[in-house]
Amino acid sequence: MMPGDFAKQVIKEISARLTAEPVETPRLLLRPFRDSDLADLYEYLAQKEQQRLAGNSPCDSVDDARMRLEYILRAEHPQAYFAIVLKDENKVIGNLTFNLYPFLEQDEILQTLRGVTLSYILNEKYWRRGLMTELLRAVYPILFEQAGLDYIQSGYFVFNEASAALQRKLGMRLWTEERFEMDGILYETREMILFRDGYECPKTAQNQGNPTKTCRNSG
Repeated sequence: MMPGDFAKQVIKEISARLTAEPVETPRLLLRPFRDSDLADLYEYLAQKEQQRLAGNSPCDSVDDARMRLEYILRAEHPQAYFAIVLKDENKVIGNLTFNLYPFLEQDEILQTLRGVTLSYILNEKYWRRGLMTELLRAVYPILFEQAGLDYIQSGYFVFNEASAALQRKLGMRLWTEERFEMDGILYETREMILFRDGYECPKTAQNQGNPTKTCRNSG
């Protein structure tokens, strides 16, 4: 099985598990998206600052959000999207997305392991409440202990200080840096990683005996 096909199978398994057993925390519920989530989805996808930090363009209209929701609800794409629901308001305030970034499929170490890219978006009205920390601390053990992942990967644009702080808080370490051009603009991301066993890097020729804060040299 090729790395990309293996990743799709892993994401399919995670999606089935989280659909059958939605994740619940004191304040949040993680569940599949529904047609009725359109208004809530549009609210946060239209937020310019939140979408800028995620590297996306904001929705221009409800019709734009509807097209995005229709994509989310289709089963044939390789990603798995889950709605973050604030229980007190019964409102969708963001989403988690499971994917595998292309550079991971080419990584000589990670392509031999079972892992996933986890990204997230949160309605800016609910920032600085510790909600994403609460949710991810519930999701990580499920991915490691029940789904049997070897690693979880997340990244952030260098200008997104909140995501950087959150990922460090959750124990992630720098794995590599990526630079790419989009719409004539040069972007830089830091790709972070968390391993299952003691949240330590696997012993490889690249990092064995290297007592640095990063898993391997990034450049």
